[in-house]
Amino acid sequence: MNILITNDDGISSSGIKALETTLKSKHNTYLIAPLKERSVTSMCLTVFQSMRVERINDNHYVADGFPADCVNIGLYAEIFPKIDLVLSGINRGVNMGFDVHYSGTVGAAKHGALHGIPSLAVSSGRIDPQDGYEREAKLVLEFLEKWGSQILSGEVWNLNFPPDIAGLGGLDQLIFTRLGKRRYTEKYDKKSIIEGISEFQLNGSLLGHDVEPGTDFEAYYAGKIPVTPILLDMTERTRLVALQNQSK
Repeated sequence: MNILITNDDGISSSGIKALETTLKSKHNTYLIAPLKERSVTSMCLTVFQSMRVERINDNHYVADGFPADCVNIGLYAEIFPKIDLVLSGINRGVNMGFDVHYSGTVGAAKHGALHGIPSLAVSSGRIDPQDGYEREAKLVLEFLEKWGSQILSGEVWNLNFPPDIAGLGGLDQLIFTRLGKRRYTEKYDKKSIIEGISEFQLNGSLLGHDVEPGTDFEAYYAGKIPVTPILLDMTERTRLVALQNQSK
């Protein structure tokens, strides 16, 4: 399988290195990643200016752009052969619930799905582990062997690894879930410049979530490995049918 690997933590991150090192043992891996960290950029795409792209070798490129740019270049700039799967990660920190709307990790996978490529976003609750995300990378390889063919064209699967996996510590703890509801509380620091003009700096977010059964949050905090299939069509169908019926 030809796998396009990218991320939003940048080319020097441990997670993407672990994926490339581990997956190339059984797959053809093609890596293109942002030059620097591009977290919380969702599906941001560079349209009105050029990007600098550096070739490291035939299978490895660096782009001065966003995660979705990297996927776009990997698919359409004729630097790689036909891609079978877009893989984004391993992200330094989880992306669950409504995080998927902000995440550059998930955004890159969504961009792959937008172009009909089965796509997988991978994140981990371990921050800078000593093994460099080798544990997660090995589990991703196992996951692809078992489930990779089930990811359909136009689908994104969002996978999150807890710091401590229950049971045997492997895919025996994998569970398919729905997205939970993330709660955000934001704080800004304000610096006055002149009258009427100030600088606002977002200085941290307090992250919470609703406690509900069947969600990625419930599974994650129980030591399970939640996987959620995501569609690009965001239509609220129940609400749509109700409104259509009202308008008749």
